[in-house]
Amino acid sequence: MKKNFFILMIIFTSTLAAQVVNIADGNNIIIANGATLDIAGLELTPNADYTIVGENSVSKESEVITINGNESMSKSYTAGVSLEGYTGTVLYNYSDEDMNGVSHTASLYVMNSNSEWVQYEDEDTEDYTITYAFTDPLEMKAVTAGVQAGLSTIETQIPGIRIYPNPSSSTVNIDYSEDLEITLFNILGQQILKTNSKTINISNLEKGTYFLITEDENNSITNFKLIKK
Repeated sequence: MKKNFFILMIIFTSTLAAQVVNIADGNNIIIANGATLDIAGLELTPNADYTIVGENSVSKESEVITINGNESMSKSYTAGVSLEGYTGTVLYNYSDEDMNGVSHTASLYVMNSNSEWVQYEDEDTEDYTITYAFTDPLEMKAVTAGVQAGLSTIETQIPGIRIYPNPSSSTVNIDYSEDLEITLFNILGQQILKTNSKTINISNLEKGTYFLITEDENNSITNFKLIKK
């Protein structure tokens, strides 16, 4: 018990000072069922005792990664050796400075040991956190957050809302009786503007496809594909 306590002290001191977790060869880290290990904003809460075997490390990088042609948030985590067999919750915290033009509808992306990025859609409704609960054993080589695949698909979650004209060369109107927060993104998932106005001037934008996201006071979100002609 004393040995485990000493190892955990090393982890959290390292996380605060260098934002890197280092596990010496021959030592293990045990995260108890229901406990949370916070690695500089990446929180692991297993649903069974989980052991990270040394020699290993987890580092935090201010790095933008291109996944499926889209840039990620400017924060990622990488394990020296893949963390395998993990079940439980992974929570990714981010700030405005991390977003890199990615919206709050971002997904969690996890790299497996084959260097393949797999998307997991956010299961919480809060901004600045992305959460996913894994019930099947997971392997994690790296973790980041990025544009939700299929963002171009219209998902009408707010009944009665519509945008017009679409396509448009100058202005776009949002028809809805209640207040909305409106965000516009380009095809790369980079934020172009955010406003509460229901009339948007897009005359200065290049021709092409954009994504318009509306959010009401109940945090209900609707995605539209907008064409600038």
